[in-house]
Amino acid sequence: MIVLDHFPLALRHPMSHTNKDDSVDQLIRYERILGLLPRKERAISISAIHQNLAAQGTYVSIKTIQRDMAALEEKYRPYVCYRKQGNATLWWAEKSLSRLFMLPTDAMNLVMIMNHAARFGMAAQVENLAPLRDYAISRLEGGRPRQDCSGKVTSNTRFIVLEPGQVKPEVLEVVQQALLDDHSIKALYLKRGASEPRQMHLKPLGLSYQDSNIYLSCIFKGLSKGKIAALPLHRFQTAESDWDDSLEKPDNFDINSFEARQSLVSQKSEHPVQLKLRISQALYERLDENALTSDQQLQPAANGWWLMTGSLPLSQGLDLWLLSQGEHLEVLEPIELREQMTASVKKMAALYDKTDTTTQAVAYP
Repeated sequence: MIVLDHFPLALRHPMSHTNKDDSVDQLIRYERILGLLPRKERAISISAIHQNLAAQGTYVSIKTIQRDMAALEEKYRPYVCYRKQGNATLWWAEKSLSRLFMLPTDAMNLVMIMNHAARFGMAAQVENLAPLRDYAISRLEGGRPRQDCSGKVTSNTRFIVLEPGQVKPEVLEVVQQALLDDHSIKALYLKRGASEPRQMHLKPLGLSYQDSNIYLSCIFKGLSKGKIAALPLHRFQTAESDWDDSLEKPDNFDINSFEARQSLVSQKSEHPVQLKLRISQALYERLDENALTSDQQLQPAANGWWLMTGSLPLSQGLDLWLLSQGEHLEVLEPIELREQMTASVKKMAALYDKTDTTTQAVAYP
């Protein structure tokens, strides 16, 4: 388990070193030092720490170890402790100290998560966490950070991923800080189709990283009471803190609530709706391994088809998934969803009916 609050200063703030390899080496050294510190009754000197590190293949000067111990003592106070004994300074760690340690399997998980996030609109945020990512990569390589392990883990999808909208880092930073401080912001926002941006006074409520974009769940002046808006961050041209808190956020706001998801992911029903689908053998094989719903049931039907039942809230995402299955799926219930699918499929078929089969030319009106 990785608890970010327990990582050393090197992971929480920019390093003084400009060389990335040096930064990663420092993180590995901190980890090894924390692993060496005994209990109080067996406190050890800087010289002993220096010797033990050398035995593990970490060769640095005594002065470097002294700087490291000062940094660790500041970060982990009162868990990393020392006392003077003659001319020596003896160091130990209290039992409750959370060690900085990441198993190689955890490191692989973290690298995969970061790679996935970078592909879905968070490349800039992942880059800001470069020291943590590089430390994880070094764990994959057995503490040898200069070796490249990028060919060992990756992030993929069989669906086409749209290019992410370009969010200005300074805008995201202002929004994140407003969320942490629970205050409002003023922003210039360019609405889709508008020729000029307009100034808005907003109260950020939460962030949703979805598809290839980042959406801000918020309220703003002029929005109907009880409504929650979802605005894509790439449309924000500027943002600045505003300590005018005349905008009151909803009580007990939850970004996973139906009210928030209505605007974020176009959720249409507050509660799950019972679905009944007729699916092909090919789609059955996929859903048998990766269920569409947590309560999914699959039963054989006539002519090699299968009947799938389960419950999900109605949403744009469900609509898109159903349409993406093409000839492998027929919606049986609910009837309103079946009628919606019928209308969409007819419109789609009409587009392809415009082809002149003799000339193979598409006859557009």
